[in-house]
Amino acid sequence: MVYSNVKFLLAIGSKEYSEPTLIVGSLIAKTFKADLSLVYVGEKPKQIFEGRIKLSRDSLAKWEIYHPGIEVLKWAFKYLQSSGYLETTDGNGFNPENIVEEHNRYRLVLQGSFGRDVDLILREGKIIDELRKECFEQEYTLTIIGGSKKRRMAHDLVQYLPTSIFVVQNLDPTKQYKLLLCVDDSKATKSAVRFGATIAKNQGMFVNTLTVSKTTQFGKGYRGAAKAAGRYLKSQKIPFEQHFITGDPVKTFLDFAGDDHIIMMGDSKQSPLIKFFFGSKPIKTLKKASCPILIVR
Repeated sequence: MVYSNVKFLLAIGSKEYSEPTLIVGSLIAKTFKADLSLVYVGEKPKQIFEGRIKLSRDSLAKWEIYHPGIEVLKWAFKYLQSSGYLETTDGNGFNPENIVEEHNRYRLVLQGSFGRDVDLILREGKIIDELRKECFEQEYTLTIIGGSKKRRMAHDLVQYLPTSIFVVQNLDPTKQYKLLLCVDDSKATKSAVRFGATIAKNQGMFVNTLTVSKTTQFGKGYRGAAKAAGRYLKSQKIPFEQHFITGDPVKTFLDFAGDDHIIMMGDSKQSPLIKFFFGSKPIKTLKKASCPILIVR
């Protein structure tokens, strides 16, 4: 499957905790040749000035003193430069003259490699609210964010963000991960298989497909989805094994994944109202997972 004109949103919070998210997020963006927006969401800074700081009047140095987000965005920019993701021409510098205020956010535009754009964005407020607002500014395909110990965060990510979601929790960049594709009869499974296959092929990952039924019977929809997934992976020459297990789906996903898989699954076919009150397999899996997980819409 060919992806074109895709844009990824990558949320970073600090230099201390966001490095794995930045590493894997930029790798995936490169895999899909996607435009990449890095966004820092922080609390509104308490300034000694009245009103908001206007970039047209204040220097970048002053912003670095009064807003920690600028320092984090500069750190992220330097990583993208040193990793080779960004071209190193003079026009790609972290230049305050390229920062613009628009739609209650601040944006610094950088020209990326691969003929793509990289945006650095600063937003102020609650993280889910601001990520949701950003998702409606542009048509993002995927939101990438680090893990959180707040249980409500998992629910809100799946419930309120309109994009696919990759939660990069407890990821070790030095580890060789396998991909766990959770296959069922949901409409999003086909997209998850193709999305996962693109990553696996580019990164040389082994794929395990897992279909879980609460009973010993695997319905026609489950069997058909698993067969289609295997056929597609084989066509892409990706090494894989298929597994059919009886048990509780969420517990089985997590037990199989362990600490050496990245879980990938399609979003639930349940209505938004049912998901809000009762949750769904993706929400419940994300709440309990201790490994990276990508939910595809």
